[in-house]
Amino acid sequence: MSKKVFIIILLLLVSLIAAPCGPSPEKVTNLDGFKVILYEPEVEFPDSISFDIEVEGEADICEIALHYQIDKLTPIPVTSIAFPSFETAPEIKASWKWDMRKTGGLPPGARLRYWWSIEDVEGNSAETDVANLSFHDRRHSWQSLAGDKMDLFWYRGGDSFGQELLTAAEEALDRLATDVGAQLGENASIYIYASAQDLREALVYPQEWTGGVAYTEYGTIAIGISTDGLHWGKRTIAHELAHLVIHQVIYSGHGIQLPTWLDEGLAMYAEGELSAEMRRTLEDAIHQEKLFSVKSLSGSFPALPEEAYLAYAQSYSLVKFLLEEQGGKAKMLELLNAFKEGSDYVEALNQVYALTIEQLDDLWRQHVSSASEYTTMSRTG
Repeated sequence: MSKKVFIIILLLLVSLIAAPCGPSPEKVTNLDGFKVILYEPEVEFPDSISFDIEVEGEADICEIALHYQIDKLTPIPVTSIAFPSFETAPEIKASWKWDMRKTGGLPPGARLRYWWSIEDVEGNSAETDVANLSFHDRRHSWQSLAGDKMDLFWYRGGDSFGQELLTAAEEALDRLATDVGAQLGENASIYIYASAQDLREALVYPQEWTGGVAYTEYGTIAIGISTDGLHWGKRTIAHELAHLVIHQVIYSGHGIQLPTWLDEGLAMYAEGELSAEMRRTLEDAIHQEKLFSVKSLSGSFPALPEEAYLAYAQSYSLVKFLLEEQGGKAKMLELLNAFKEGSDYVEALNQVYALTIEQLDDLWRQHVSSASEYTTMSRTG
């Protein structure tokens, strides 16, 4: 090889290495007098999405806007608009970065629709076709299984690992349908991260204790479950899935929220029977007369772990009491429908059960103080 040829090849290699790694053109089109170059959005999961466009026209381009809609449960579709900055000219390049560290993040698999609008100084305007974008977490090689009205995704563990988790989710749905009368309306997506740390790395500013998240508006669940944590994982999937189901059942756009004891109690009920440890916690609180009032559990649960543990156990017992002693699933479904119609919890309890929150508290305390399920366990100290 001659020295001259070698130098040419070397220069070509250097130019390739030094070439900027910008977005690649997705589509070039002529649109109502404008030449438009669209680029594939760049997803940096979970932090951002970058959008780029180039436009050439006969007159100065004076306005470029990006319009986007997020596919989620909402009474009225909301279109957000971003206005990237650029210098007015017949040929322009414009970019806009959606920084989710400032606005809050999206769940894995979230879907968006977006399009651009263009206007020049002479009043000529155009809009690009609507495009679709999925906000995928491509840092992992996902496996998937499809169930009844749900899809499960995971990347660590074999087929049996995914199948056991999917089966647990389907059993939770069956339990909610049979005992509560609540069913999943829209399809759900469940993403299983290999650890709580992996999960937190998929969230924007997560709490340090986060192990699972239900994005009720998106029909999406994300949970950190290790391959040796199946027992905990099965219960957690059932818990978070119940939040999706109940949210869909009561959703109407009124913005009404369930009292926390009912929301968490139904989710605990979907898990199955209380664990022995939680039963012990509840039993001790009953005998020591240290139960929380039902009214106090209608808002945020306590921050201290041992108190929060009792709040969850007590919520489970309250829901079980309503289902087994106060009218069964017919009444429970009627209660949920009252929330859907816009009633707050005071109105809903009175309308369905003819009870005040204080009367419910009294009835439940009388029940648990004599119920054998809370008095037959061996007790220490």
